Parts: sequence; C-alpha cells; structure tokens
Amino acid sequence: MSTHNTAPAPDGRGWLAFNLAAVVLALAGVAALAILLLAKWAGGEPWTGLTWIAMLCLPAAFIMMGGSVIHAVSRRRRL
Repeated sequence: MSTHNTAPAPDGRGWLAFNLAAVVLALAGVAALAILLLAKWAGGEPWTGLTWIAMLCLPAAFIMMGGSVIHAVSRRRRL
C-alpha cells in the first residue's frame, strides 16, 4: 500500500468566500436583468440602477469564476 495522499488539501476560507461572492454577484446580476426585462416587457420604465447592477455584476462574477477555475487547475497540477 502506498502512503502517498493523493487528495488535495482543502482550500482556505478565503477561496470559499471568494467563490461565494462570485455566486452572489452572478445571482444578483441575473435577478436584476430578469426584473429589468420583465418591467420593459410590461411597458414600464424600470429603475436605471437595475441596468447598472446587471452590467457590473455579471462581468465581475464571470471574471471571478474564471479566476476560481484557474486556481483549481493550478492546484490540481501541483499534485
């Protein structure tokens, strides 16, 4: 039997918080976009802040999730 541990060490709470923040940003952006589209389709004039929330949260979440993937790949290669 080999005594070599092949399981990666768990990530710290920092990366967990980073990933959670990315998910929260993505959900906030999608929710703002859905509310914006529903309000427009109903013929209303939605709050301008919804547009800004969607325009800022979705790209930020995408970049953060990309960083998480790169971090996971780099951890995997160090095994």
